[in-house]
Amino acid sequence: MNYNLKEISHFDFFKILEKYENEIEILLESENTILTKFIAESDDLIEKSELHISNHIIPDNDIILELFDKQYNSIFDHVYSIYGIEKEPEIKKEIERLNRFKKSLKLTIGYLSIIETLFDSQKLLIIETISDKNDFVLSKLNSLFGDEMYSIERILEFNNIKYRDKESREIAEDLHSRGYVILKDKYGDSDKVKISVKGASYIERKNKRSKNNKTKSDLDKKIDNIIEHLINLGHGQEIIFNEIDELRELQYNLPKKTWAQLLKGKLIDLALSKVISTETASSVYEYLVNSNFQLLK
Repeated sequence: MNYNLKEISHFDFFKILEKYENEIEILLESENTILTKFIAESDDLIEKSELHISNHIIPDNDIILELFDKQYNSIFDHVYSIYGIEKEPEIKKEIERLNRFKKSLKLTIGYLSIIETLFDSQKLLIIETISDKNDFVLSKLNSLFGDEMYSIERILEFNNIKYRDKESREIAEDLHSRGYVILKDKYGDSDKVKISVKGASYIERKNKRSKNNKTKSDLDKKIDNIIEHLINLGHGQEIIFNEIDELRELQYNLPKKTWAQLLKGKLIDLALSKVISTETASSVYEYLVNSNFQLLK
């Protein structure tokens, strides 16, 4: 399902949601709170947040609204003692209720902010491979960089990307094994994660490379070919990408001879750690530098 905005701009939609979030924060921080007034104001802000999404997200917003941790209360829901309402414990419960909603609202705003079609209703995502899917998830998690944990299944579902049963957990475990995400639950079935610093660094470099594709140098194109070739041979994607792609920017800052020596050092490290063979390392060097190099001979 493709989600779209109705009768409101992307900017105004999020501006209003963030306004409600801020008003909730102010209410939570208020002092000398009167229970009846607090309940009424809490319910009003919860209802406004819910109605805002109901009124402006089409075609079906039920799944999004399920993200809210909401409960409407009235003064009659509270326990009376012979002395009247027990104010302290009851106001504490109300504060906890509103705080839970505030956290769920923050999470919901996060999910909504990474739905491509809310920003551009004509956006067409092209996800052809598992690698594309992983990179898409990392890119979205990076834009949400913070302490909240997000469900990979939700990220895929909200962007109308197909996935198999339990695939989101597999993706979470795969990205975690490479150090790209932090898992909420290492041993259960949860697919909730947040991006790690290593994952953010990886996807930022890869996105930067994509943006510069139109102005590639000949060496850039050779590096792309080498990375693609080695990955197709079954070598470790993240290690090769990280090691060789780091050299991409350095070509503009280092003398050619110095750059070649740095490449040689990285290839030796990859060969010694058995990531690639010595023959492959020599071939890569010769292809990129146009010079013979017999590694460890």
